[in-house]
Amino acid sequence: MKKARSFTESNSDILELTKNGAFELIIEDKSNLSDFKFSISEPLQNGSNTIVFKLDYNPTNSILTNPRSVRTQENSVMTCLEEWTELIRSYNEVNLTPEEHILNEYEKEFYTNFEIIDEDADSKPYELDKQIIIHNYFTNVIKLLKVDEEENQELIQEAEIIQSEIPNMTKKVTIKRISNFFAKVRKKSLPLLKEILELGKKEVFKKAVNFLIEGMIDLLPFG
Repeated sequence: MKKARSFTESNSDILELTKNGAFELIIEDKSNLSDFKFSISEPLQNGSNTIVFKLDYNPTNSILTNPRSVRTQENSVMTCLEEWTELIRSYNEVNLTPEEHILNEYEKEFYTNFEIIDEDADSKPYELDKQIIIHNYFTNVIKLLKVDEEENQELIQEAEIIQSEIPNMTKKVTIKRISNFFAKVRKKSLPLLKEILELGKKEVFKKAVNFLIEGMIDLLPFG
């Protein structure tokens, strides 16, 4: 488990540890274009006094994207994880269009402007008061987007999904989803992004999740 955590950290450009339990790890592909995961769980000692782990992952290989579940000895876990990671890296490089590369870079930039210092960020949601602040923030974001509803329909749908799923997302997943939303807005319109970030300041969103909104606004190429 320690080796898997360290490996994930060393490949943090594409991997993210979304569950960090004593006996279960879930590692996900950071790309917003896939739902690829690799989980390590259920360590058991077999009759030969060997520890075996359950691995669940997708894609299965370079051809099949469906999930696979296997049991393997502890000395094979890292080999499987390394092979899966190379598969994910290759998949992302082959399938990303230039526009998708830009979106991913924007998402990474926003993600770095969140400060997640809580040890339970991988396993627990935000506290109720913070969930309410984020929910209210997205209510106002949706109102703003609906000023030009036809033009912003995709962003409105994304904002509504995030808003509805807040109670069911961990802190880290919440930040990841919001980063992806901001990236999509940025790709669409810098003036619109500025308006949405300004809403965040008014809604004390910065206080809720330690988001550096003021710094992001300073980076925008207009006053």
